[in-house]
Amino acid sequence: MSSQVSLNGIPLDIDPEEYIPIGGRRRGSVFRLIDGGTVYQDRGIDASDLIIQVVGRITSLTTLKSLYALYRKIGTTFTFIDFKGNQFTVIFSPGQESFVVSPIRGSTVGWEYRMLLSVVSVEKWLGDIGGFPSST
Repeated sequence: MSSQVSLNGIPLDIDPEEYIPIGGRRRGSVFRLIDGGTVYQDRGIDASDLIIQVVGRITSLTTLKSLYALYRKIGTTFTFIDFKGNQFTVIFSPGQESFVVSPIRGSTVGWEYRMLLSVVSVEKWLGDIGGFPSST
């Protein structure tokens, strides 16, 4: 039985060991003033600031080859669906090692992987169509 988590229709072999759907930095900065005060510039977070992190294992060579074929595509967005009712349009995070795979020691068929996916847009958020909640 495969996972309910999929990338562009490719189901993961098993559910991820680690899944972080709400990661990413808030926009803004903190300035320490000479007189000891602090200025906070908080611009909030937009759906496009989210980074999805997935860590797990792959047991099928076909799944590995399919995911790596997606990773090799240039400037292409994909649909990521999880088991929490979320659906995202994502791209492998540019400028980072966003798909890392290593063989499981002692296994002839298993692989461990880590994926970083930058969110382009949110189609469903916690089961609600329409996407990410606004900051207002």
